[in-house]
Amino acid sequence: MPEPSITTQTTSDAGTWLTALDGWMARNPWHPRVTPFLVYIAFLPLISLGRSWSLTTYPLLYALQTGLVAWLLWRYRRLLPELTLRFHWLAVPVGVGVIAAWIALGEVMIALSPSWFGPEGEPHYFEQMQQQSAGLYWLSLVLRLLGMSLLVPLFEELFVRSACLRGLHSARKTGVALVQLLEDVPLVGEWVMESKLGKRFADRPAMFTQQLTQQPLGALTAFGVTASTLVFMVNHVMRDWPGAIVCGLAWCALVGWTNRAGKRPMGLGPVVWSHAVANACLWAWCVWYGDWKWM
Repeated sequence: MPEPSITTQTTSDAGTWLTALDGWMARNPWHPRVTPFLVYIAFLPLISLGRSWSLTTYPLLYALQTGLVAWLLWRYRRLLPELTLRFHWLAVPVGVGVIAAWIALGEVMIALSPSWFGPEGEPHYFEQMQQQSAGLYWLSLVLRLLGMSLLVPLFEELFVRSACLRGLHSARKTGVALVQLLEDVPLVGEWVMESKLGKRFADRPAMFTQQLTQQPLGALTAFGVTASTLVFMVNHVMRDWPGAIVCGLAWCALVGWTNRAGKRPMGLGPVVWSHAVANACLWAWCVWYGDWKWM
């Protein structure tokens, strides 16, 4: 019999890899909700490194980053029933309001500590692109607009206002979940399992997953709102933390209101739209005023 061709082997390997990925995504509800966010974050240092070498790498790497995240969201959309595109009129005023607060509070932070939070001395990379090539500048800006307003709201709301808001619903159960998580950490895992807490929680189900699956979208608790807002906050630079807190509280309230009991649930659609409006307004502010520190 003839040996299989390299093309056939490559196709088979790709199919096996995809099958394994599909199975992994389906095994735990956290996986499809967290993976797009982690992939996007993992690309950030690569893009920064490439940009420092040559600005022309930016649109290519940014397109690769957003394209891979978009592919993940599309491929596993059936595992993400809450990821809707339903619109609610509150999305617009909330989106405009939170981004106005974001900029205003950021300016306050800069005024309080210019050395910590003020813009860096060298020109922003978009300014450098503008000086280097109009084509590179506008291509990069358009790609950034598409990524900021169409893609980022999808995976970030999926992670924060779905996975984290639901999966960190109860302080007590989240404490149990953290102990369970430590049991899988090298070096300390065995010690945790032999401790009183470890033995006490040994027979408990996986609490992060239990909370995520049992809590409906939009079910709000003080702890869940605080924890998910904290997660959202620490994923931004310190200057933007006050604005991130405002966004977190407002968007938790929006997802809770649009999915409240007794009404037809709208999923993440309204908060995705609000996030998209906010990011598009921020993009427009930066381009119009040349205020690149927010990008």
